[in-house]
Amino acid sequence: MGDTPENSRWVKIATVEGDIYAEMIREALGNAGIPCEIIRSMMSSGLGAHSVSLANNPATLKVPEEYAERAREITEEILGGEDQDND
Repeated sequence: MGDTPENSRWVKIATVEGDIYAEMIREALGNAGIPCEIIRSMMSSGLGAHSVSLANNPATLKVPEEYAERAREITEEILGGEDQDND
């Protein structure tokens, strides 16, 4: 993965429904050299429920700020217009 200064600020690039989409995006970002962190819902992290369609199972993706623009582009390529929360 890319070099990330220890004091980098991590920013949200998207919130997707389901852990599976989040893992797909994280893998693509990793392949592009972009570090990524997934903040999972209680349903996914606490109960181990992994699904694309499970209601109220959002996963938020964060990357270091210096990678945010490229990470959002990659995320959009993967989701192809799917509804997502993008800041």
